[in-house]
Amino acid sequence: MEKSTKERLLDAALEILGTEGGKALTVRAAEDRAGVPHGSIRHHFGGQRGLLRALFDHLATVEAPAGGLPEAITLWLGPGRTITLARYELFLLAARDEELRAPLVAARDRFVAQLAPAVGEDRAPAVLAAIDGIVLDALVRGRSDPAPVVAAIARLTGV
Repeated sequence: MEKSTKERLLDAALEILGTEGGKALTVRAAEDRAGVPHGSIRHHFGGQRGLLRALFDHLATVEAPAGGLPEAITLWLGPGRTITLARYELFLLAARDEELRAPLVAARDRFVAQLAPAVGEDRAPAVLAAIDGIVLDALVRGRSDPAPVVAAIARLTGV
């Protein structure tokens, strides 16, 4: 099934964020990458800010692998590496922009809720932060083998 214009724009924006960074994500760049007419972002999202807010929800649909943590780490460091980099770019944008913090916190709260049954509700936020730190470190170091990352997370968090 062919993706909608809205989905193509969201995918294009994530690709730009993950390959070129936040400064490269312009309205025109996303529309061109998606192969849609100029003005499509304004029509679907109201502008670049709306597109950025929508990306947090979109990440939840493209970043959630079937299976457990080892499968997720394998995806995040391997075939989904660009999406993982885009996620961290969005974190940085939200850290600097109050308007983007709310959708980021809502998205993080959904991940914490998914993790809570495995690690306990009180530990879930810290475990998620530890996972993020270990994954980010692996990305910065250029590591793609998920095994040592999964082992490090297991030692640190008990997951």
